Amino acid sequence: MPDISAVNSASNSSSPRLHIQVALAHAKRDELLRQRWQNLNNARPWHAHSLRVPKQYTTGHYRCWLDSSTIGDIAVSEQYGDAVEGVIGMKRATERRTVVHIVQSGGLSLTEAGRTVQVPPGTLCARDAQVPREFSYRPGTRAQVLLLPSETLADTELDRLPTLTLISQKAPEARLLLGQLHLIRKTRNDLSPAGVRAAQRSVLQLLAGALMARGVSADSVFRPSLRTAARNCVEARLLDPQLSPAEIARTLSVSVRTLHRAFAEVDESLMAYVRRRRLERAREELIALDGRYTVSALAARWHFADVSHFSRAFKRQFGETPSSLAH
Repeated sequence: MPDISAVNSASNSSSPRLHIQVALAHAKRDELLRQRWQNLNNARPWHAHSLRVPKQYTTGHYRCWLDSSTIGDIAVSEQYGDAVEGVIGMKRATERRTVVHIVQSGGLSLTEAGRTVQVPPGTLCARDAQVPREFSYRPGTRAQVLLLPSETLADTELDRLPTLTLISQKAPEARLLLGQLHLIRKTRNDLSPAGVRAAQRSVLQLLAGALMARGVSADSVFRPSLRTAARNCVEARLLDPQLSPAEIARTLSVSVRTLHRAFAEVDESLMAYVRRRRLERAREELIALDGRYTVSALAARWHFADVSHFSRAFKRQFGETPSSLAH
């Protein structure tokens, strides 16, 4: 078997399947790997460089499969491969670009200035391709990657381009985007030029919608966006007895630590916000429903441990007891 090879097995030139294979015992394996990737991407801008196989892998072969296509100005690739690491970033590029990773298996880690963000399976990650970051793919990572001119995204209603933003693929907006990408992939070769332009616009609009509705920035300068997303999650689930920092973090595809760190910058912690909003809703119901709920029923409805706990928290918050409003 040769030390490095590339196989183009697809008959359709618009979507070739490329296979990279490098013998891990080869003395210049990383040089060969970088050469092959460069050769494969000479026809379009490439945002990854300094590629290398992690040192712990010394036997067998590094293998990677890549299906490439385009949707107008959007470069799309379906990737599956073994563990690889390096640096990503197009700092010298004249045109700003955005990269979207839709991770299906394995996982991706991105490190900038000593801070690492994990992109697990089931997560969509949108980032500024100009910003250099160290990256690491886990073994068996499968992902769909979009590379697009940022100005095309700026033409949508998106008010801020993503620096590094995470979205759960379970979010309705993300599911709609994934469904559209799948449909375009199946029909791409039959589309007219006008159809391709319409397909590109639809992808950009759906991506912008997902970023605006569900995007959680992983950059410290955008922690306000994480707090806003967390509060929106809380508002939608105030009556949920399972509401907790861990559950909110899972919904937003961030770690509990990242979530708490975002709220450490403001005077009110996440769970203090939950408690305050539950008390405010309970007070609204006491006033508006005019005795429909007893104080004990409200305490249970809004997930306080008991009536005494509810009454003490209520008085601290509003300066009056719930009983005084119930009569």
